[in-house]
Amino acid sequence: MSTKNVVDAFREAIQDILVPEIRSMKVSIDSLRTEMQLRDENQARAVQGIASEMKLRDEKQTTAIHSLSEKLDFAIDIRERLASLEARMPRQ
Repeated sequence: MSTKNVVDAFREAIQDILVPEIRSMKVSIDSLRTEMQLRDENQARAVQGIASEMKLRDEKQTTAIHSLSEKLDFAIDIRERLASLEARMPRQ
């Protein structure tokens, strides 16, 4: 057997062993890649849901604070008017 035949036989044997394994590994990697993409998409949706909920809560808190601020301004205005009226009244 010539050196070329030995090298060709060795190359063919290696390819017969490795090529199916490499293809199998490629399929596994592709499957894992798809699974990771699905998980990433699910994670992104979950984060988006949390962000939306946080925004809604922030808007509710802002509305509540604004409402309290208006009530406080109204109460201060009433207090100032009352103080003005009391100052005009004769002392007894």
